[in-house]
Parts: sequence; structure tokens; C-alpha cells
Amino acid sequence: MKTLFEQLKTLFDYELYSNAATLANLIISIYDTNRATLSPQEHFGTLVYYAESLFHERRFREAETIYRQTLQLKRLLTKNKSPNCKTTAGSVPGPVDLQSEVELKYKTARCLIEMKCYRDAIVLLQSLALKQRTPKVNMLLSKLCHNHGHERSAIGTYKEVLKECPLAFEAIEGLLTLGVKGIEVNSMIVDATMAPQCSEWMSSWIKAHANIQARKYTDAIQTLRSIEANTCLRNYHQLLVLIGECYYHNGDYEQAYITLKRAHAMQPQSKNGLQILALLMAKNKKIAELEKLITPSPSLLNEYTSEMWYVMGQYLFATGKYEKAVYFVQKACFQNSRNVEALVLKAEVLFQVKKYQQGIAHLRYGQQFAPYRYEIHKALVDNYLNMGRNREAQLQALKAVKMLGESARMLVLLARTYMKDEAARPKAKALCLKALEMSENFLPAVYLLSEIYLRENDISTRMKLLKKHVMLSKNSKLHVMLAETLNNEKDHSGALEHYSIALNLDPSNRVAMSGLLMVGQNKGGTSSTASNAGASSSYLESMAEDGSDVPDNPLEMIEIRTTGVNEMESESDAMWSDLEIEINQ
Repeated sequence: MKTLFEQLKTLFDYELYSNAATLANLIISIYDTNRATLSPQEHFGTLVYYAESLFHERRFREAETIYRQTLQLKRLLTKNKSPNCKTTAGSVPGPVDLQSEVELKYKTARCLIEMKCYRDAIVLLQSLALKQRTPKVNMLLSKLCHNHGHERSAIGTYKEVLKECPLAFEAIEGLLTLGVKGIEVNSMIVDATMAPQCSEWMSSWIKAHANIQARKYTDAIQTLRSIEANTCLRNYHQLLVLIGECYYHNGDYEQAYITLKRAHAMQPQSKNGLQILALLMAKNKKIAELEKLITPSPSLLNEYTSEMWYVMGQYLFATGKYEKAVYFVQKACFQNSRNVEALVLKAEVLFQVKKYQQGIAHLRYGQQFAPYRYEIHKALVDNYLNMGRNREAQLQALKAVKMLGESARMLVLLARTYMKDEAARPKAKALCLKALEMSENFLPAVYLLSEIYLRENDISTRMKLLKKHVMLSKNSKLHVMLAETLNNEKDHSGALEHYSIALNLDPSNRVAMSGLLMVGQNKGGTSSTASNAGASSSYLESMAEDGSDVPDNPLEMIEIRTTGVNEMESESDAMWSDLEIEINQ
């Protein structure tokens, strides 16, 4: 007949963890009453099985307490050095020695991380001697040190990981992020680099990641595209995700969308690249496609990552449901406090509901660990401009240009802050012209420069600019702007032509629709030119703030029809209601 301890071991071996936790708790209670029921080694083993079972059941707070009791008993048994203290191989399940000090401290640290006690986890892991630390201990310690400002310690532990596991990609990327040169990283894994399966791509992979960390996205894209075209990794999902993310960070949203959509089609269940793809779908007003990224299923809530909560929040924000959106975005931030996309989205939601200071606080927090992200700077500038705090917007834009360097979109961001001050408007004009020199068909610069020409009453130059760029790109907004200019100049047939082209490019363009009606009124001799000019100016101002042929603010509210049946209303609203009920239970 088996003893209680043997029964416990059987439950654990068969991975019946909830049953094992219940039985272990019972055994410990009996032991507290009668110490003769367990030998010291069996008492120690019971605590180990109890802690491990709680860990597998994700009861981390309880598990951490039992792990600490186990460590105390381990030290006591080691100190006494009684024959009964020796661990027998037969009592240890699986290939990992669950009773070793290293494993116990590692699991305790994992519990502390789940409880968000990061500094306690760092101290606990650092209490292990260097020779005791296994690669998984060093990897966990590296991430903790990296995320909490202990960069020198992180570099040292990442290097220790690579000594035994040269293809630990997170360690490679971590070192590059912390400023270690690509050549040095390559030298640390030279044996793996020279292996037949890796020789054709490994060095280029490191080079591309080094360029990404240096924010040289154009060079990174070129290198990654070369890997895709010339190596066996042409169908590698993560390679496509990296290329798409590089395009996004470089401001090429169209290519980013195409690449990330291709990657998602390859592995629909992967979370990599999912957030940026969702954001780009919202930018492009592809709400139906965005909704397909999420399948509300209350039974799978425990599998939802920060990325999935973000996608839900992005969908709700894009459809104007701010109160619901803020809940889901908060879930994303809670699961990963360094999720930049989630922080920016939450700030945008808060701005929409007039909670400006809270939104700014979220963006400032994001700046602490991602000061290189354009989206954070742009969201801050947009908010300051909307609040009428033009001087602060200007200072923020100047800081962004200094930090991120001069590029077409950075110059336009700065130019926008000069638009409210008539005396400073020549600076905005100069910046837009410089931006177009850098990127000939950068539409935000075209929009803003066109607005400046309108305010200067330089209609001929404005018309010349717009005619040039409608030939270079198929963009409904450009045609609307040109049509409005032609209409105000009494060229009604030309205006009609460009309004029609705009509608062909974007059938939902309401400005083009109303423009066609206004052309008819103008032909009839109605004197609505002044009101048209005012509407045009207002519309152009909004377009001048855009970052591409779609709104540059990726979180801009998608317009919702308010008359008749709401066509934006999702067919899955019932499913969303079920999801909310499940969450709130």
C-alpha cells in the first residue's frame, strides 16, 4: 500500500497538478500535527511537489510562498548533512532536478515576475553563484536587468547565454539593443555562423538587426530583402514581420501593410507584427479586415496576449466606441507595460474623451524606454496643437527632430507647429520645401504646402503644385484639393473632372460628393465662393496634418454615419457583448 507521499508523487508524475496541490496541502497539515508522518526528505519533497503544482496551476502568489519555505528547508537540510538529506535520483521526476537550489530559485523568480516584483526577482537570481547559473537562469536575469536599467549586468548575462547557446536570438538582439557592435556579437557565435545551415544568412541577419537598433531602417530593409531573395529563409514568417516593421518605422506605411498582411496570411495565429498590421488596417479604414483579426471567444480569454487585447482596443477605437476601447487597451498595457503601440493608443483614447493630462502621462512614460518612436512624438505634438498649446507643441517637435534626425515626416511635423503663427509661417513653408527635396512625393508636405499657398493667396503656385502631384500619385485627397481650387477659380468643368476622379478612387469620400453638388450650384450662379473657401481651408488644414494618403494619425476616429441604419455596426456585436459579460464575471 502506497504512503501519502508516494500517492502525491504519482499524481505529480501524471501531471494532475490541481489534485497534487490539494493532496500536498493535506499532507503538510498532517505533518504539522504529527512530525513522525514524514521523514525530513519526504517533507522537503512534499514542499517541492506542492510548489511545482501551484506553479503549473498559475497560482503564483501561493507558489512563491511555498518555494521560499522549500529553500529554507533546503538550507537547513544541507547544513545538518544528515544521511536522510541526500536526494535520490528516483524521487526526482523528469530530466530537471526540481530539488536543486538553482531550479527552486529560478521558479521563485518566475513567480515574482508574474507578481510584478521585478527587483526582488533580480536580487534572488543574482544570489546564485556565477558557476551555478544555467542558460535559462542567465536568460531570465538578462531580460530583467535589461528592462530595469541594469545594462552592464544584462550585457554580461546575455554573453553567458551565447557561450552555451549561440543561436539564442533574443540574447543576440538584446546585446545589439544595448549597443554592442554587430562585429563583436558575430565573433561570439562564429562557430554557429560558419555552420553549413547558417553560413549563407546568419551574418546578414546580425547586420540587419544592428541596423534596426541603430534606426537605419533603409539599410535594414535592403539587407533583409537580400536574405529573402537569396537564401533558404524566403518563406520565413519572422523575416517578413521584420521587413514590415522596418517599413512602418521608416514611414512607408503602404509597403508595411502589404508585407505584414502577407506575413499574417502565412501564420494567422502568430502575434508577431499583429499590432502594427491592425493599426495600418485602421489607418486604411479597412474595418472589416480589422475585425477579422479578432474572433471574440470567451472560452479563450486565458490565451489572450497584450497584442490581442490591443487589436480589440484598436477595432473599438476605430469604430468610435471609446469607453469599451479604453478597457481593452488597459488590459494590453497591464500585460505588457512596455507595449508602445498600446500606450499610444490609450493616450489617443484618453484625448478623445478629454482626459488630456492622463494621455500625456502615458506618452511620457513611453518616452522613457522608447524615445526613438516617432508615433509618441507625433501624438504629443497633435495633442498640444489640439489644446492650443502651440509653444509646447513646437518645443516637442524641435526635440523630436533633434532626437530622430531630419527626415521628410519630421520636418512636416515641425512645420505644422508654425502654422498657427502667421509670422512663423515662412518657416513652415521652408520646411515643407525641404521635405519635398528629401522625398519628392511626400504627401503630408504637399498637403501642408498647398495650405500655405492658399493662405498666401498664391493660387497659381498652389494649382501648379497640385497638378504635378496628382500626376505622380493616385490620391483622392489631392484631386479634391485641386477640384476645390478649380471651382473657386470658376473652372467648373475642371473641378467636376477631379471630383469625379476622387470619387472613383474613394467612393466614400464625402467631400468629393458634396463638391459635386456645389459645382452645380456654382454653375447656376450662386455666390457661395466664400463659404466654399472656408470649407476648403478647414478641410485642407485637417489634410495637412495627415501623414500619408490616409490619416497619419493611425488612431484617428473613423467617421460613423449617424443617419439611418448604422452600417459601421459590427455583425458580431452580440459576440462582443458575450465577451464583456465573460470578462466581468
